[in-house]
Amino acid sequence: MSTQYPILGSPLRVNGVTLKNRMITTSMSPGAGYVTKDNRPTQRLANYLEERAEGQTALIIQTVCPWKRNEVDPGHIHELPSCYDESCIPDLQRYMIEPVHKHGGLICAQPYYVHDWKPDAETPEGPYGPSDIAILKFMGGFRAMTLEQIEAFKRQFFNVARVCKAAGFDAIEVMAGVGGILSRFMARATNNRTDEYGGSLENRVKLTLEVIRGVREAVGPEFPIVVRWSPVDFIKSPAGPGLSMEEALRIAPMLEEAGCDLHDLAVGWHETSEPLTTKVIEDGHWAFISQQIKTVAKKPVAQGYRNTDPRVMERNLQDGKMDVVAGLRYSIADPALPRKVMEDRTRDMRLCIVCCRCLDDVVSQGKPLDYCGVNPRLGEELDHEAFPKAAKRKRVMVVGSGPAGINAALTAAQRGHAVDLYEEGPRLGGCVKMSSIFSPYHERYLDYLLAQVKQHPEITVHLKTKVTPETVRQVKPDAAIVAVGGKPVGLDVPGADGKNVVSSHDFLEMINGHKPAGKKGALNSFMWGAGSMFLKHYYTPSFARTMTEKSPWPIGRSVAIIGGGLPGCEFGHLCMETGRTTTIVEERKKVGFDVGGSDRFGLISGFKKAENVELYPLTRVAAITEEGVKAVQTTPEGDRELFIPAKTVAVTLGLAENHDLGEALKPLVKEVYLVGDCETPGRIADATKMGYRAACAL
Repeated sequence: MSTQYPILGSPLRVNGVTLKNRMITTSMSPGAGYVTKDNRPTQRLANYLEERAEGQTALIIQTVCPWKRNEVDPGHIHELPSCYDESCIPDLQRYMIEPVHKHGGLICAQPYYVHDWKPDAETPEGPYGPSDIAILKFMGGFRAMTLEQIEAFKRQFFNVARVCKAAGFDAIEVMAGVGGILSRFMARATNNRTDEYGGSLENRVKLTLEVIRGVREAVGPEFPIVVRWSPVDFIKSPAGPGLSMEEALRIAPMLEEAGCDLHDLAVGWHETSEPLTTKVIEDGHWAFISQQIKTVAKKPVAQGYRNTDPRVMERNLQDGKMDVVAGLRYSIADPALPRKVMEDRTRDMRLCIVCCRCLDDVVSQGKPLDYCGVNPRLGEELDHEAFPKAAKRKRVMVVGSGPAGINAALTAAQRGHAVDLYEEGPRLGGCVKMSSIFSPYHERYLDYLLAQVKQHPEITVHLKTKVTPETVRQVKPDAAIVAVGGKPVGLDVPGADGKNVVSSHDFLEMINGHKPAGKKGALNSFMWGAGSMFLKHYYTPSFARTMTEKSPWPIGRSVAIIGGGLPGCEFGHLCMETGRTTTIVEERKKVGFDVGGSDRFGLISGFKKAENVELYPLTRVAAITEEGVKAVQTTPEGDRELFIPAKTVAVTLGLAENHDLGEALKPLVKEVYLVGDCETPGRIADATKMGYRAACAL
């Protein structure tokens, strides 16, 4: 029994099964590679599920497809394991059920009934609902279901429930939320029917209740039925509003009477414009929804979205706001998180950093689940053994201690190699030391990486050591992994070296205890030198964040940010939140052009609503003066000159590749790998995976 997480790590009975703890995963299709082209589960999916079962996840919910692929719409069907008749059962058992049961886990099938449906073999798959009402135009095309189609829908649902139980799944989930077919029936905003399935709340909930009752008849009295639904949906249309909490409190007992054993609460729909899952929403924020549902529910209540910190999970459980924690990103980030909760291994927890890379790839872009900011073992990596023992022990030099370098060092050590990890500055962490100032969730990852390095005696750390070819000649490693970061992209205009100009590289140099070169002005030069000297001996991202928020130096109260990509937007958000007059200048058409889809809308919308932020897309910098920035903006009427007053001009144009050291080492070392931004500038997930891959290749 966990002492730090006494409720989160405790069991709970749900109808005929017992959850070993209070952590369940919500469902998402991992996509291509996890299923075959004809929609059969693969060994990759089996390995993905087994990692989470071995990690003691209480209940793994995974989506299955209730209909068969055919030649009518071969390119449109979702990449999900098929579960339409008995012919699907052997593959479901081999690649989904057995890998989970092998570790005493439980697996729940969620038949895919979000927006799309395939009513019969001749009809192509497409979006259906109670009406043709669409909340967003680009998510339109809904077809109003006839009464005959509603009956066919129910028969198909009951059939897939029967197949799921016969295959050996431990539970079934009825999808009645996030804007899926059943939730569209429940919401007045998308249900303008005048028959028995429209009008009153009882009529709008009728189809969901009929589905649950029919599923209960198909699976029997002790088989758990989970219902995923959205008590708060943040939608409205000319037809009316979405569900109100008052209606949701009436719905919960109806669901239980029909056969619901566990409420799995989602927030919002896929069409919802309200931020739901991004880092602007605090951990555990949506617990107020489950707290209200628990006032009327007799069955356990799980709450999903923004559950990434076990300490917050435990607090919400102790406060009685929920009975079960539902989530997926915590499991993507660390499949063994539930085991670590049960064993009180807080320092070993690899927590989600809410970068949304997984959601952006899978949900927004239709890509497979290959990348996570902190977990390299997704996609192709799941096809191979984790940390395979090396055939020959090698002395490995890792140069650079960002996510790429530390992941390379840790992986090489776990494979049995002797590792020397070199860092030019006084502390490990690379660019994450700096990004943690602007993205506090990155500090979680930094703390985890540093803790893991300390736990591996095979890694010898060399701080304040600049690696040169001469260093390598002296050390004579068998292999070198170069992770020194990219070169900062500068700005070549008059005044770019002015005393009011700063760059991300300046901050990183100062954090590393080095005074940035070329700082003009006696006072300015003194401050950079003094700051570097202080930070050489003491630094935490939290301390730097506090100083950045309160101090007028080196960031003044009016800031012009040159570069509207992710680095500029993150810095701009900090400036906005700290009350600085902020201007973001970007040559491309859109500010935030490379920000992930999950974050982009909320971030840019926040900028546009803020009184202290101005955005200038399609704008190039002509010169920088002590008073601000001279620029030229392209408009439909032609170019126009403008001047942006600013005490500080921050250059955030990103990084370019940096192959110099790697190329210099190739004649000296048999194996040389370049990883992270020095090889290909990217995001934290790219660096994490590149470091892991290089160490696996040794």
